[in-house]
Amino acid sequence: MKGVKEGRRAAVKVKRAPRKTVKPYGVKKVRGAVVFTAFYPDASEVQVAGDFNNWQPQMTPMKKIDKKGTWQVKLPLTAGSYRYRFVVDNNWQHDPNNETTEPNPYGELNSVLQVNIKKT
Repeated sequence: MKGVKEGRRAAVKVKRAPRKTVKPYGVKKVRGAVVFTAFYPDASEVQVAGDFNNWQPQMTPMKKIDKKGTWQVKLPLTAGSYRYRFVVDNNWQHDPNNETTEPNPYGELNSVLQVNIKKT
């Protein structure tokens, strides 16, 4: 080959399939449940309030799962549409990792989650 010294092989670029990126935060549907994961590194308490718990945040505290500030809770939700908000150190806010929102009666946003049942 021209330009390649004897005894050396030419570098070959191999195209690899793009890696699937996993969203670390947000809502993920798992078998028979929904996992809420949020990142609040400075929070001392994070809860979820929604129509699934009658908007009572104390009913659904999230657990801090690492030192970085990742919070998580797993809920057994059935098929349907749900509205929810995070309560971070007593401050209500929509889920910043869920783009599906709708206005609420207080002039703020609720996050919206649609849970579907897979047909087998």
